[in-house]
Amino acid sequence: MVKIRISGIRNADDIVCANEVQPAYIGFSFFDGLYRVTGNIASKLVYSLRPEIKTVGMFSDQDISEITPLLSAGIVDIVELCADESSEYIEALKLRTETKVIKRFSLKCIGDAVKINESPADYASLSLRDIARFPNISESIEKPFFVREDDITAQSVREIVRNFSPYAIDVPIRQEATMSVNRMIFGELCEEAEKY
Repeated sequence: MVKIRISGIRNADDIVCANEVQPAYIGFSFFDGLYRVTGNIASKLVYSLRPEIKTVGMFSDQDISEITPLLSAGIVDIVELCADESSEYIEALKLRTETKVIKRFSLKCIGDAVKINESPADYASLSLRDIARFPNISESIEKPFFVREDDITAQSVREIVRNFSPYAIDVPIRQEATMSVNRMIFGELCEEAEKY
């Protein structure tokens, strides 16, 4: 079954939405940007989260010392690295924390599958735009990967699964939408994903 991840979780309404639609993962962004949260905010939100939903902490070229307390406190279950973190950085992080790591990659050519396969990361994260440019690359990627896209519908889920066979699909919460709209959107996505 393909999994759904709701990223950009920032407040109690987002947690209520996640608890109702039950994605496999939610994502907290701990670096600058529209969706950024602090460790203090995330710790309060996680307290209300259903225990079967795993949390992904997103980081961008941050010191490992900023990540380890969030893992130790149980705020973050899995780490996603979103910048230019090296293989050595990933190995050091995994050695210190025994966490699973998602690495965000950009695809410039079909040969980038080798770079993904050689990475010590456990999962890859690829934008839909990138993977659509090299549709056959998914057949060469040996590790499970997330496909991320801002605007995905149930129809999009069907197409992504059919064309690329990802491990999971990563969609940000609609910050401008009401909780009921988000519940409807993500309920449909999770329901569709359960079919595959």
